[in-house]
Amino acid sequence: MRDLYAIEAEHGVLGAMMQRPDLIDILSDDLSAEAFYFAENAEVYRSIMAVRSEGKGVDFLTVAEHLNRLPSGDSALAYCCEIVKNTPSVANASTYARIVRERAIDRALWACGNDILTLAQSEQSTQDKVSALHAMAMSVDAGGSAVEVVKASDVLVSQVEVWQHRHNRRQNGETLLGLSTGLKDLDQKIGGLQPEQLVIVAGRPAMGKTTLAMGFAINAAVNLGKSALVVSLEMSNGQLIDRAVAAQGRIPLSAIKDGSAIETHGESLSAATHRIHKSNLYFADLPGANINRVRSMARRHKLRYGLDILVIDYLQLMDGEGSNRVEAVGGMSRGAKLLARELGIPVVLLSQLSRQCEQRPNKRPINSDLRESGAIEQDADVILFVYRDEVYNEHSEFKGVAEIIAGKARDGETGTVRAAFLGQYNRFEDLSAEWRPIEDEQSKVTSLASRYAKGKGGAQ
Repeated sequence: MRDLYAIEAEHGVLGAMMQRPDLIDILSDDLSAEAFYFAENAEVYRSIMAVRSEGKGVDFLTVAEHLNRLPSGDSALAYCCEIVKNTPSVANASTYARIVRERAIDRALWACGNDILTLAQSEQSTQDKVSALHAMAMSVDAGGSAVEVVKASDVLVSQVEVWQHRHNRRQNGETLLGLSTGLKDLDQKIGGLQPEQLVIVAGRPAMGKTTLAMGFAINAAVNLGKSALVVSLEMSNGQLIDRAVAAQGRIPLSAIKDGSAIETHGESLSAATHRIHKSNLYFADLPGANINRVRSMARRHKLRYGLDILVIDYLQLMDGEGSNRVEAVGGMSRGAKLLARELGIPVVLLSQLSRQCEQRPNKRPINSDLRESGAIEQDADVILFVYRDEVYNEHSEFKGVAEIIAGKARDGETGTVRAAFLGQYNRFEDLSAEWRPIEDEQSKVTSLASRYAKGKGGAQ
């Protein structure tokens, strides 16, 4: 078992800095005064950095003069002279710095272990304890402390390879940078669901926002062979699987719920369950969860099973922290965006809309209708509103048709695409080129959108 400190390495890196001041900027990238175990060494490091920042020459004399006395009261001059004298090799300074930092991380882990013991014996709920445990683990920084600054020319060199990769994908017929939504018109508008994106799917109740987001996850898992996780704060795992099977098999959800599907849609039911069983589609029923718990679970899930897309249903049901609801919602929105960046996947976050849109003659939602916080609009990379005119107008010419309005698309286009809403099957489909708005009174009784959906022959 190795010690939690290395005095020789601490002296080595300090000695190298005082002998070769040109190494200070390089060695200090991954170090701070707190990385040194011995207080005397931490003070010498602070003095080196202070003399450097003042624009003075750095050597054992100038550092000792700045420091004057060690915390113990001993002469700083004698101590600095001894450090320089005993430095084995300036050439190995980077190795000394790495050892110092590794020992600092070891001490942080040791302290974390003690904190975990205290946490285990506390009166907090088990869920809160697990969330706190993950937060502790993530706080132990195993990387460098410096922010990497990269010259544009260096980025350009690596980006050329990215351009070539995109070109190759296009040559092979793969035009999307991210995951397909399952709706070609929507993919063309927003460019698919791209890594690190926070995608907000919003709408008033009964518009179909959960159906749309679930469709993203099902398409990724079943049709694209990806790993998808749906976190629901509203529905149980059983309800989620009912919806998934109905959508995948084009089976009326009501038939699955009342048990008649086995008789009336037996073949479709068997095929749909087989496809879902083979897929990497995962559910998590987490009523009352907060964003930290969702983040901890998503990190753990990705380590175990991989994760390509995360759907969270929905924002306003999560517990948040803040002096008011606006702050709480803003914190949860920001947490979801950070999670997308951290995991390198699209995070689809559902959100309710305020009643404000229903007070206007044109009830189609806009970005300002996002409920409770302007931070949602700020954090989102893509905002998709789901609007169905028939919810407000029973004689609508667009019965069975949903408008998916891209209110924001950082890497795509804003605007509206129309899709067939097959509510009985809990799914959206592309409209065929032959679809037209309903023109006569008699046809208003049925949904032409369902009749002209591209996938009417079976599950996609």
